[in-house]
Amino acid sequence: MQIDEIRDKQGLWIEEIDTGVIMVNGQQYIRPVCITTTEVLPLDKNAAEELTIEDFTQAMQEQPEVILIGTGSKHVFIHPRLTAQLAAKGIGVESMTTAAACRTFMVLRSEGRAVWAWLWPLTEEY
Repeated sequence: MQIDEIRDKQGLWIEEIDTGVIMVNGQQYIRPVCITTTEVLPLDKNAAEELTIEDFTQAMQEQPEVILIGTGSKHVFIHPRLTAQLAAKGIGVESMTTAAACRTFMVLRSEGRAVWAWLWPLTEEY
């Protein structure tokens, strides 16, 4: 049985992740980014622990199914209050390493799911 990958050519795809670099649709990013369904936005936070509910205003308006928080080389939990606030709006949120978040993003995206990701680049300690 021939199985061919059907890849939607539209949308954003994470092509590579390496120490200090996240490649999305041929563009390299060396700073933290938010990947929505249609654009890559720069983040002005140094770490995921600095996130507040205000950082998710656009996401709450557009209502993705899930938000992935890629916390860099090490997994860091975001504040439970933030998770609860997003859940109250009907948005699931999961924090994990950036490598895991990128893999999960690609799987969910390939299924056609509305997924956003806040990603911090990997550091040398990965």
